Amino acid sequence: MSEVFSPPYGRQPMMAGWQGASPATPPHHWLVARVLLISFGTAISLFVLGDQRNVLVILVAALALPTIIVLRLPLERDIGQSAAAIGYLIVTELAHGGATNVSSLGYSGMFALSYIAFAGTLESGLVDRERLIVLLRQMVFAFAAVSVAQMLCSLVGLPIPNGMLSKGAWSYNSLGVEPSHAARALSVTLLAYLVLARRGAAPLSLRELWRREKWVLVAFAISQVLTGSSLAAALLFLTIMLAFRARWILATGLLLIAAWPFLQSVELESVHRLVSFVTALPTMDIMALVQADQSGAVRVMPLLLYLQSAQLGDLSVWFGGGYQAINQYVQGRLVGVGEDAAMAGFIPGYIMITGIIGTALFLRAYVTRFASVQTFPLILLWVVGLGNLAWNSQLFWYSLFLLRAVHHFTQAPSADRHAFAGGAIR
Repeated sequence: MSEVFSPPYGRQPMMAGWQGASPATPPHHWLVARVLLISFGTAISLFVLGDQRNVLVILVAALALPTIIVLRLPLERDIGQSAAAIGYLIVTELAHGGATNVSSLGYSGMFALSYIAFAGTLESGLVDRERLIVLLRQMVFAFAAVSVAQMLCSLVGLPIPNGMLSKGAWSYNSLGVEPSHAARALSVTLLAYLVLARRGAAPLSLRELWRREKWVLVAFAISQVLTGSSLAAALLFLTIMLAFRARWILATGLLLIAAWPFLQSVELESVHRLVSFVTALPTMDIMALVQADQSGAVRVMPLLLYLQSAQLGDLSVWFGGGYQAINQYVQGRLVGVGEDAAMAGFIPGYIMITGIIGTALFLRAYVTRFASVQTFPLILLWVVGLGNLAWNSQLFWYSLFLLRAVHHFTQAPSADRHAFAGGAIR
């Protein structure tokens, strides 16, 4: 039996510092995990087509199944529930739409296999926490470096490196397809990094967090500000707040409420749009939301339309109506978008397609079964900032990768979790 398939299973030991933190990990398992995280978490213009499809991500996802087989990755914790969730999606769509959306179903299957491959590298016991912490830290700095380079090139009139769907000056996409995507990727990356970097300890106070991680926080803040996105302004605050101790979260929330009248007078455009949008949100008035922030309104309009139209007595609400249900709920009703447009993110698009039952299967497979005190901040961030992304988008699955990793490295060790017999697929 080779050394590759005879690892010392169990959770990686807690380490007091960075010294000696990277054991001799077989390169192919860590390489697979790293390639999946980098390719799904970033976007390089060289690989992104005009319709925003990332060829690199598609290629990596297509290689997921061969990778699982060649490396004989352990599957028992993820294959069953993933198969149930994706299988339900496929059956529902075939029942309602036939073969009209086979390509979309294919993408869903490839992304699910990519998730299983990533989870398998974790379950093999051959990917360690410290390497992952270093990678996430490097990714935050990479986003900041590209954002600053884009700003400088814009100011001096040079071509913007990796420029894609930016809105112009002071709105840069960094390593995302567009500024809002970069904001989301940065937030989930930073929060996963901060939780993992605790190494089992309690959340830090504001002073401790700044003392230990000030350069990472500065890099994160620079990148978020340079997106010029109102979503980034919200995520900048929310992400850092979720890294605090509970009492700091409460105190910060009360401070925010007290400062709300002042925030309404701030002239910074992204903050002004955010405050106007949040103020209008409780009214559920679509026109008021559009006037406050068009881009933000487009993200929540499908959910508002679904809540206004769905009836619990309708069987499709429970069991799903296939992709055609999205047309039924939103086509021609999205203010400020073309009349033929029919789009919705995971919330509520996936609910429209697979119903409450299919969505519950998906959430169980990829989110709720990993709920814990340590992963709660990441799940909350996912619900607020990433839950309305398209489920066939790279960033949506990247966030699920990180949730799986944080859960893996923060749960209590179990002696029987890794009875991996000879590396065989089970």
